[in-house]
Amino acid sequence: MSNPTERVKTLLHDLQQDNDRYQRLLALLEQQREAMLACHAARSEEIGGELMTVYPLLQASARRRAETLVGFSLSPDGRGLLALFSRLPTALRERATGWWAQLEQQAQRCQQLNQHNGLLLSSQQEMLGSLLHNDPQDFLYSR
Repeated sequence: MSNPTERVKTLLHDLQQDNDRYQRLLALLEQQREAMLACHAARSEEIGGELMTVYPLLQASARRRAETLVGFSLSPDGRGLLALFSRLPTALRERATGWWAQLEQQAQRCQQLNQHNGLLLSSQQEMLGSLLHNDPQDFLYSR
């Protein structure tokens, strides 16, 4: 296992990379919504594949963060991360806290976009199911 300084450096590097990954995720989720609204199934599927390459990277760095925090006898969550940051020199602590705040905001925004996309997909599937399996007039007048 690496020394404590190396573990902290890796954690901070992962935070920076995760911010970049979340920016990519935001862009992909927005593109996915646009593709679904435009009924571009092939593009939606392509974006889904791209999303599936980003998620494992975010999961791996979150796992490394948790392991690092546990290795320092800190809780593997945001409180533990802030406790670790409090041990850093002032300038680095401020940058790291900013990276973490940005990451939390981006993760929250991604979650919101993902939920909206899921609702849109569900509504499209419901509509198609009604059109395919019922009399079209039943669909029109059931709303």
